[in-house]
Amino acid sequence: MESMTGFGRAELTTRAGKFKVEISSVNNRFLEMSVRMPRQFSVFEHNLRELVSSKLNRGKVYLFVGFEQPETSPDKYPINKRAARAYYEQLKALKLKLKLSGEIQLRDLLLLPEIGTPEREDFDEDIIWSGMQRAVRKAVTELSRMRHREGAAMARDMAQRLKVLVGLTRQIITLSANSAISHRDKLTAKINALLDRPGPDNGRLEEEIAIIAEKTDISEECTRLLSHFDQAGRNLKAKKPSGKKLTFILQEMNREANTIASKAADIEITRASISVKEEIEKLRELVQNVE
Repeated sequence: MESMTGFGRAELTTRAGKFKVEISSVNNRFLEMSVRMPRQFSVFEHNLRELVSSKLNRGKVYLFVGFEQPETSPDKYPINKRAARAYYEQLKALKLKLKLSGEIQLRDLLLLPEIGTPEREDFDEDIIWSGMQRAVRKAVTELSRMRHREGAAMARDMAQRLKVLVGLTRQIITLSANSAISHRDKLTAKINALLDRPGPDNGRLEEEIAIIAEKTDISEECTRLLSHFDQAGRNLKAKKPSGKKLTFILQEMNREANTIASKAADIEITRASISVKEEIEKLRELVQNVE
């Protein structure tokens, strides 16, 4: 089991430059990615999405890829020669039109926008992609380790809560077995009190007891609950992502618990069923973060 919450970071220095990658994830119904990277590398975004989705199944994922060229690279501080030339020609024309004096200096051009922007964004795609994907893989591996550690802790917590649920359900079964007898004794006592003497032994009492027993019978619900607990326990140990399956199983658990609570004719059963629902809700909160 893996959590959908985690964080990973990686740095990798290549001959093209240094890659800095950060990736984080939080819970989400599906896999949803947000990617930030240098604009000139946007051609690699699709490949990055495929790489991450091959490792993660669910979650809201935030991926940041930073890149730093070596200090010795001639492209580290580029000047846009084409923009400088265009600005120069326009400034000359403006100078003539307005009859301005003085010479156009280099410092005048350097103050204008886009001068420090590269004229072209040429790079070796194979070299850049090779370094980028290695850095991203390292960050994703770190993210997966964190998600796995948190998932293992969640699985242990959920397994313990399932044991509590099994105990509560078995307690309900025991209470339910004695419920019909208890109702018979109470009904008999009420009839005797009204008649001020023992009531007639005519089968009517047995009929009323049978009706009550049928209306308050929760044996099927308890059996289904125990089956759901068993299924959930198996999914905690599954090798594949089990978050969606566990969500469905918990919905079924809650349905059975609600039925038991509505049928309960015994205050102790009602209390136990409320405890069952509380534990199921705690499980539901945990499962929301399971991949």
